[in-house]
Amino acid sequence: MPATTVRSRIRLAKAAVTAPEEIVANDGFSVQMQTEVRLNPLADLIDDSTFSLLQQHRLIDQKSLRDYQIRKSYREMREKMSAGDAIDKLQQMHPYLQFDTIRKIVYQMAPKAS
Repeated sequence: MPATTVRSRIRLAKAAVTAPEEIVANDGFSVQMQTEVRLNPLADLIDDSTFSLLQQHRLIDQKSLRDYQIRKSYREMREKMSAGDAIDKLQQMHPYLQFDTIRKIVYQMAPKAS
């Protein structure tokens, strides 16, 4: 049996702590509220149908989309907390990115038009 790392033990502990998902039968009589899942992270820029069309044709760069969402979240967090705390929070949300990487994404300057 291979030795487990501290990170994998933490991951296993978190998985054990999460509560099982409650399954509710739909009998057709009770009204169930469904939360709307927004699949378009660019809703403030383009409509849903355009976004899905671009996504179908693989015309959206996923890394750039992720960076855009990180910058947007950072701007929202900065209204409530310090820059360091906001970057720490973003690092918790994106654990695969290092602190400096998030800092570079957040402070990235927009390219100048020629």
